[in-house]
Amino acid sequence: MLLFICGMTIYGSINLSMGSLHRPGPGFFPFLLAIVLALFSLALIFQNWAKDKVPLPFWERHSWLRPLLGLVILTAYAILVNSLGFITSTFLFLLVWMAGIERLNWKTIIMVSIATTVVLYLIFNLLLDVPLPKGILAK
Repeated sequence: MLLFICGMTIYGSINLSMGSLHRPGPGFFPFLLAIVLALFSLALIFQNWAKDKVPLPFWERHSWLRPLLGLVILTAYAILVNSLGFITSTFLFLLVWMAGIERLNWKTIIMVSIATTVVLYLIFNLLLDVPLPKGILAK
């Protein structure tokens, strides 16, 4: 799947202006990243083929639950970020992700959620001047 995404990105970036090495166009950086990601993806595929392992059935030991939970959490974040705001939704996203998927202890979860939210806010809002959704904090 990742190779397919890389291929589509390479195809799309070629349609944009590539520019030159000294003056790259808008397609240069996505093209370069897609090539690097495709190489890493191929390395992972070959590494996985080299391992001797017994394949587990898909439904065994709820192996599908964590990816499904991750998809639900990411979808909820994308839906709620505008209404709740960046700070609140990011904090809740990290809290639920680390509690539900990573299953860390609560002290670590709360500290990492607060620290990550603050650092991301500082980087995007103050340093990069990206307008972030204010949500319920602005009211």
